[in-house]
Amino acid sequence: MPQQAVIDLQGTHQVAVVDGNNKVAIHTVNLGETVGPQWIVRDGVNPGERVVVVGVQKVRQGMQVDPKPFVAR
Repeated sequence: MPQQAVIDLQGTHQVAVVDGNNKVAIHTVNLGETVGPQWIVRDGVNPGERVVVVGVQKVRQGMQVDPKPFVAR
């Protein structure tokens, strides 16, 4: 997972997951090592779930979003 998608809140790591209705749910995640600009996520999100990468500080639980594909630079 891109490092910029992870919110560090007093030692707790969270990500904003976008559901099928384009609503945000905040999930606590357990992180492993970093590989380049990516985190290894041990648990807290499932493969294929969409996460907010850009604008992660602006989203809140239950917020409706208009997701766009992330393009790594």
